Amino acid sequence: MPTAGEVMPEIKRAATSFLEAGGSWSEGGGVLDSLRTAGVSLEVAATAALLQPGDVLASTLRVVYPQYAGIGPESAAVIVLFDQLLQRPTLAQPAETTRQMALDIRLKRDIAAGTAWTVEKINPLTSLGSPVPLTAAASSVLSNPRITLSEPARLDIGTGRINNNVLQIMLRLADRFTYAVQVMHTGHIQTVFPHPRLSNHAVGRAVDIREINGRRVVDDPDNNPTIFEFVTEAALLGATEVGGPTDLNGDRPGFFTDDVHSDHIHIGITPGNAPAHLR
Repeated sequence: MPTAGEVMPEIKRAATSFLEAGGSWSEGGGVLDSLRTAGVSLEVAATAALLQPGDVLASTLRVVYPQYAGIGPESAAVIVLFDQLLQRPTLAQPAETTRQMALDIRLKRDIAAGTAWTVEKINPLTSLGSPVPLTAAASSVLSNPRITLSEPARLDIGTGRINNNVLQIMLRLADRFTYAVQVMHTGHIQTVFPHPRLSNHAVGRAVDIREINGRRVVDDPDNNPTIFEFVTEAALLGATEVGGPTDLNGDRPGFFTDDVHSDHIHIGITPGNAPAHLR
């Protein structure tokens, strides 16, 4: 799934291979058996149990996109969005249903020992809380045909707990661009890797975007003027955090870039902070 031009694609390959192995089995099998056959320890395989709801007979998993959430010398985090086709028993024949999930996959390696990247665990899913009434902006984002929402992002907006200013920015961006949302809260790492500081994603004040006008952010970003236009517009609309493949303002606050944000655009709002400062 990751391309050769991505930063450290071997990390994403390890994460997606783990999920594809754990999330694909035929009748009589299961996630633990699949991962154990692939050489995964029982302790690590057990963290993938959420890939197997209790009444499922068989499963096929297809990765939509793996997005970086953190990269360190010997640890990393990847948010993998995937579709899972599930077969459940009925009186006549197995009934097929599809669900889409995003999971926070943690990986590790030992540089001194020369080991390759392997999955350490899947972090449990978190929630923004019980639903509250939707704002007009939330309803508009949910119904906007120019915004492709992942199912986890749709779930988050449906709780009514996504920051209204973030939703307004999303709507205004959709006036100029079509785009695909990878993740907002559900499935996203809850802290700013590798630090304990709480992320704006954890409290419903951020959105990550993987594709703009039908083109992935990660694909040749240096020669994609749409990315520049998109992040500039996000700042003009009031975003206080705008991360992506390019930094528009150097040492001044607001815009930022690093290896983690080479594959998506992060738009966030921190109350009390000024909008990202354009040169």
